[in-house]
Amino acid sequence: MKKDPVIREFHLTDAVLKQKADEFINLLDRDIAEFTDRGYTPAKKTEFTNARNAVDNFPSDEQLEAIKIDLTTKKEAARSALEKTMRTILNMAENVFGFGSAKHKEFGASDVSRQSDSELVRNAKIMSVTAAKYLTNLASEGLTAAKITTLTSQKDTLDLAIDAQAKGISDRDVATEDRIEVLNILYRLLTKYAGIGQDIFYETDEAKYNDYIIYDTPSSLPEVAPPPVES
Repeated sequence: MKKDPVIREFHLTDAVLKQKADEFINLLDRDIAEFTDRGYTPAKKTEFTNARNAVDNFPSDEQLEAIKIDLTTKKEAARSALEKTMRTILNMAENVFGFGSAKHKEFGASDVSRQSDSELVRNAKIMSVTAAKYLTNLASEGLTAAKITTLTSQKDTLDLAIDAQAKGISDRDVATEDRIEVLNILYRLLTKYAGIGQDIFYETDEAKYNDYIIYDTPSSLPEVAPPPVES
């Protein structure tokens, strides 16, 4: 069964959410007597602080994206190097055997730039075997055992880079979901203590009541409605 995507339960930016948590931790210390009466314990403070720290220590979306971009750049560089070597060997085969000849076709498809990454790796493997087979024939074009080794090495490098990129994308997706879950946990605690704070200071201390309102977000806790006026 497909897992439902994790969604943010809030409309604050990550930075503002973390800042609000910092503020509330300090507010609860200030109002410790009132919150202790409502069941706020050192263990619960540790829970709140740990949730704040988990957000603070988690890689940001920008950091995760940068890792993915770096892996993609490395993969593209590996592909470019392999393509260049393959085109050179194909040109050697064309000069000796003629374009489209049976022996030329043994080196694999010639449109290397249009092949997918996996197709290019497979074609490079075929080409390395064929180049070794016709090394003597292509020696006059400059083909050497060292160049065939380079081809094989570049093929392996691209193969590993493809896997690394795929893993990087998967890791980023997982990490992004994990980060949202960590943020949601902190937000739930924030709204819990905001609600308690508003309840404690409702009609007793307007300034402190206002301290526990989450501002600047559609997800702000609504102010408690005043009781109806008796007629």
